[in-house]
Amino acid sequence: MKLFAALLALAMVAQHCYCSAGKLIPLVDAVSATEHLQAPLKQHFKYPTFPVNFRAESSENGTTTTTRELFEMNELMRENSGWLIGTVSGRLPIVTNPYASFYNVFFADGYDAMGKILQTLNYTDYDPTGRCLLVINAAYETDHMVQLVAILWQLRIVNVALIVQEAATDTDSYRAYSYDPYREGKCELLEPLLLDQFVAGRWQSLHRWYRNKMENFHGCSLSVGTFAAKPYSMVRREGNATIRYGMEVSIVENVARWFNFTIDYRSPAGTVKWGIIRAANSTGMMGMIQRNEVAFGFGCMGYNEYRNRYLTVGLPSFITQLSMAAPPARPFTWLEKLFAPFTLEAWLCIALCYAGYLLLTVLVFDSRLVTTVEHFRNPAYNVWVMLMGGPSRPVRQTSIRLFLAGFVLNALVIRTMYHSAMFERLQATTTLGSDLNTFQQINAAHMLYYMYITTSFYYKDNPLVHDRIRILWDETKDWDEVMYNISHYRLNGVFVIPLDAIEYYVKNVGQRGLVYVSSHTSINYNPGLVYPKASPLTEPFSAIIGRYQAAGLVPIWREQFRDTRYWNNAKQHPEPISLQWSHLSGGFYLWACLLALSSLVLVGERIMSRRK
Repeated sequence: MKLFAALLALAMVAQHCYCSAGKLIPLVDAVSATEHLQAPLKQHFKYPTFPVNFRAESSENGTTTTTRELFEMNELMRENSGWLIGTVSGRLPIVTNPYASFYNVFFADGYDAMGKILQTLNYTDYDPTGRCLLVINAAYETDHMVQLVAILWQLRIVNVALIVQEAATDTDSYRAYSYDPYREGKCELLEPLLLDQFVAGRWQSLHRWYRNKMENFHGCSLSVGTFAAKPYSMVRREGNATIRYGMEVSIVENVARWFNFTIDYRSPAGTVKWGIIRAANSTGMMGMIQRNEVAFGFGCMGYNEYRNRYLTVGLPSFITQLSMAAPPARPFTWLEKLFAPFTLEAWLCIALCYAGYLLLTVLVFDSRLVTTVEHFRNPAYNVWVMLMGGPSRPVRQTSIRLFLAGFVLNALVIRTMYHSAMFERLQATTTLGSDLNTFQQINAAHMLYYMYITTSFYYKDNPLVHDRIRILWDETKDWDEVMYNISHYRLNGVFVIPLDAIEYYVKNVGQRGLVYVSSHTSINYNPGLVYPKASPLTEPFSAIIGRYQAAGLVPIWREQFRDTRYWNNAKQHPEPISLQWSHLSGGFYLWACLLALSSLVLVGERIMSRRK
């Protein structure tokens, strides 16, 4: 590649050269006059080791100056061939380097030509955390320099040095300029700042060229995009002040204190919060970030394919899960509370045992097949009395054994098991649990999946889900309201939302309407700060967030807004509650039914007796 670039440069120069000695003198001077470029290249573009992208541009009809820029570029590549990996853009497409260049060196014969180079750049051409060197073979002009600085800031190219000549005819003295958008007392005042001077064949302060400008914002304000997203970003009023708080707000405000900047919160207008990210014309918060209306945004915004393509997502603030808030198991009806303690097979077994006991009683005490000293009238009633209790006439010793056998079977075995199982049914309204733990169970219950449009991207390839998804288009609706409606079966479905939001809801609203986490449907979800594609803030902010995580501070900040102890205590040690009508109504309903049946039988018997 280096050999190709050198040959290409020489071939282009040959088109403008003659073989006469007089024509070669300016070119030789241009080759030898690169001392002011060699030192910056060797000191600032050698480590870390990345390819250096060169590009040259000329003004219209500027053939002579074009030759100088190409020869300077060729000389730099030739003199540093031992370590330099160079690419040349603007002539042939770079197919060997699909990534944005970390090092860029641009040559131009004037300010218009350099502006032309910068205006053709997009985020795929440069790394905003990399280094850029602009070489303009023209004298310093304030107005043109201010225009270039404005373009550089629009591109978010901060680590930059601009080299210009002291005078138009002086090729031995140069000046290096840069700019700082976050100077103390001059926030975002874009003006060229003198970095260094090339005097007596050397730069005076070369080590200061690419200092870190993102380590201290000197109290300047950054526009930060967010919106109400419990528990990540929330708002409360204290007097006339608006206070922001939440999991991610705690992280962002600590980052602001570390880098010494103030926060100007901004939110998208309308009913769209996150919005749809596209190559252009994005909506909601995604559009604000893409258009550089805010320096970065946050609010439960995680990684996905489209955000990674058109924006930059920093280091995840923490790792959580995208879960489904499921309603509780439907409460038992009075009939279910009476019969649910035993399964159908158990009830069948009990019925067969009771039938056998009844037949044995009839056989012994009310048939001619067995001779006994006792004779019961209405043996079925006596069996009922023996098993269920009630008034009974005195029985002789012969029948006591049968009575004891029935009492042990019913009272000491069946009743004990029934009452222990019934206790769980009476506590069912306070015991945490849901029978919607898999996609198959949710689908079998004919429930829908409620989610926002941005959330649906995570489930678009899941065949068990995508046909049953229902989009919540109004993203400003309170999440607590949605989960409350689900807890009371006003919405026939589950709500797809991060686990932290469910835990926050349970902590604050769970006493009024509890929801549960579907245990086998969660996926990893990594929310973080989202930046424009070309942002110099990504690397320093991600570094400090990583340090917060390593120090164990992020889990502490999160615990202020989540509490799982209610769930755990309710599962392991359910608190006793006073019996209510919903608990006892089943027994009274059954008693009323049997009383009504007895009354009908009594009326029938009276009618039949009168007819006789």
